Amino acid sequence: MVNIKDIRASNAQLKGSKEFSTPVAVFVGATSGIGMGTLKQFVKQTTSPKAYIVGRSKGAATPLLDELKTSNGSGTLIFLETEISLMKNVDQICDEIKAQENKVDLLFMSPGYLTFEGRNDSSEGLDIPHALRLYTRLRFVHNLLPLLESSSTPRVISILAGGKESSIDLTDLELRKSFDARTAMKLSTTQTTLAFEELANSHPSVAFIHKYPGFVNTGAVPRLLKASKGIWIVPATFIRLFVVPVLNLLAMTVDEAGERGLFLSTSAAFPPAEATAGMSGVPLPTGVEVAKDSEVKGLYLLGGNDESAAVTPGLAELRAQGGSKLVWESVLAVWERALQRSG
Repeated sequence: MVNIKDIRASNAQLKGSKEFSTPVAVFVGATSGIGMGTLKQFVKQTTSPKAYIVGRSKGAATPLLDELKTSNGSGTLIFLETEISLMKNVDQICDEIKAQENKVDLLFMSPGYLTFEGRNDSSEGLDIPHALRLYTRLRFVHNLLPLLESSSTPRVISILAGGKESSIDLTDLELRKSFDARTAMKLSTTQTTLAFEELANSHPSVAFIHKYPGFVNTGAVPRLLKASKGIWIVPATFIRLFVVPVLNLLAMTVDEAGERGLFLSTSAAFPPAEATAGMSGVPLPTGVEVAKDSEVKGLYLLGGNDESAAVTPGLAELRAQGGSKLVWESVLAVWERALQRSG
């Protein structure tokens, strides 16, 4: 694990770093939770940052934008309003960014919400929660890779469940044979890592991080419990009112999760497979070592305290079956069909 004191020591170097002067970042899903915490730290602790913030409602994000402006008057904040569960909209947003920038240093993604309901397809034929966890995020990566590869310190981070990969059916990567929310959550975790493996191998100048954040007090669990229906209302209400408050005493705060998010975004602990000479990130504080990769150079699977996660037996088995290539081919096919339905 990486101690929070070491993380703060690393982040404190950013203001004086030429390498991270005027950094450009794209935050997807940063109007609440871990993404918001990281966005706040990024704006506060870097010099003349530019942040593209992709979300559904600029009006709802106004208090956050005001807070960010107050924390760093030299920052540039651009809110891009859209529904990102649709691939067509992701493409439009990425086109806007590409029209304005010649590089992106950081792509930080944490969109989505907890649900135990059945399939909820969008107009493009994709289950919306699954799209937000997987297809939306990978589409942003795919579209912005040219700008990321123009950065001296490019990094892609997905907050989901790195290190929790499991065996999956490679013949049913879209869960068309059978669907339930729990299986979909597990599938998106494993597919993210396998897709990142394919991307890390084909884009070695970019570092990829898939993190399991652990229990962070984001309010997501109470919202899930409050939405319970039928026979689950009574036990869910009890858990929400009496159990969750106790668990929150042990949970990580959004502020600390944000500090850790900034560390992942900038530290030399997570170099790409082929780093630009002398450009791998903020120098490591004494006692902090370069993270262990996932046996694929440039890809890091991390736990809640930013410790390197072991490769699970399920992931090792899928690698032996050529899972990375199969998953990426499936993602490309899903995108193509979704965009055809969008017209």
